Amino acid sequence: MRLFDDDKVGCYLDDIGHRVEKTKDGKEIKMVDLTLRVQPFTPELAVSLDPDVRALIFTMNDARPKPKIKAMEFNLPTPRQTVAVFLLPEIETAQLAFSDVEITSPRARTEKGVDGFALVFYASIGPVSARELEGICDWHTQQRFLTFLPQQPALDLQPDEKPRRRGPRSVPLPETGAQEAQA
Repeated sequence: MRLFDDDKVGCYLDDIGHRVEKTKDGKEIKMVDLTLRVQPFTPELAVSLDPDVRALIFTMNDARPKPKIKAMEFNLPTPRQTVAVFLLPEIETAQLAFSDVEITSPRARTEKGVDGFALVFYASIGPVSARELEGICDWHTQQRFLTFLPQQPALDLQPDEKPRRRGPRSVPLPETGAQEAQA
């Protein structure tokens, strides 16, 4: 399941945080936490996120923001994502690509002096290379266009454990003239 069904969703990077996360085997991974904002958060983007989100925060008949809602947090089942970051929506090649991104705490909120809603959520990635960190710092306070794809599940193998084969693999060989000459 993708976070947004649409490609190249405009996201502002509002904040960058750094932390160290310990794994089960005692190793430390340097993580980067990003605070991302989609603004304006339109009814079309709300449907792309989840159809229920549109019904919760926008009126049904004219798709205006419901005036009695100041902020609303959503509990969306979002598996880890692969995120491609584009400088502009017209560009076909991603500037950055992150795998195994954890998306948490999506919430819609209003902002003083701005009509409509903004969607704010957190993305945790790590470890990152020097090039990726430079790209993140360059993105800070600016808008980039993100495409979210579901992360393929990784095999959770122990260091001394090898994947088991289910049996011998027999691959039929194509008939060639050399094989017929030997016969």
